[in-house]
Amino acid sequence: MSVKSSDKLKTIFELLLNPKEINALISQKYSGYLVDIGWFNSYKTKQSINALSKPIPWTTYPFIDFIVERLNKEITLFEYGSGNSTLFWAERVKEVNSVEHSSEWFKLISDKTAHLKNVEIKYTDAAKDSYSDAIKLFSKKYDFIMVDAIDRIDCMKASLDYLTKIGVVILDDSEREEYREGIEFIVNNGFRRIDFWGIAPTILFKKCTTIFYRNNNCLGI
Repeated sequence: MSVKSSDKLKTIFELLLNPKEINALISQKYSGYLVDIGWFNSYKTKQSINALSKPIPWTTYPFIDFIVERLNKEITLFEYGSGNSTLFWAERVKEVNSVEHSSEWFKLISDKTAHLKNVEIKYTDAAKDSYSDAIKLFSKKYDFIMVDAIDRIDCMKASLDYLTKIGVVILDDSEREEYREGIEFIVNNGFRRIDFWGIAPTILFKKCTTIFYRNNNCLGI
């Protein structure tokens, strides 16, 4: 048995001997932060949804709290990777364009967004084509580019050519060492960063979502 597994068993055993801690944990199912943000709802359904079962991005909750008040119907947005976030953005910005590398997921999200006039999703076969270059398919520049799929370093590098002067780049899971090259590329091109650490829908471990921005950006930061 590994040390890590042994420590987990020890923690569980100690918890079972402490009824007050067990009651405190159980109480979180009925009131408190996790209920307010809809975490139990997301965990039960395995979807990125809030307490009202409405779609939200699969990012950290602190990022969602920060961004939701800064979105408006003048913003144009591009996503590397579609999902419930697509529905969330579509309700709050002028236009959403997405590229998706999974054919099954593309069909699912396309069906969910078929009724939305401000959403367009395109499929790209990552085995044949450059996923990061798929942003070219729309021939536009965007105020907000979300990087949350495959090939993230190249996607971050490609993003800068398709940002408006007020544009920002968002990277989810930015705590991962594997994305350091992409982060350094953005920062070395004159962007500052704000990190939003916390938990996310369906998961309880700590992760990070980062906004990269310049002066006079579309989010007013």
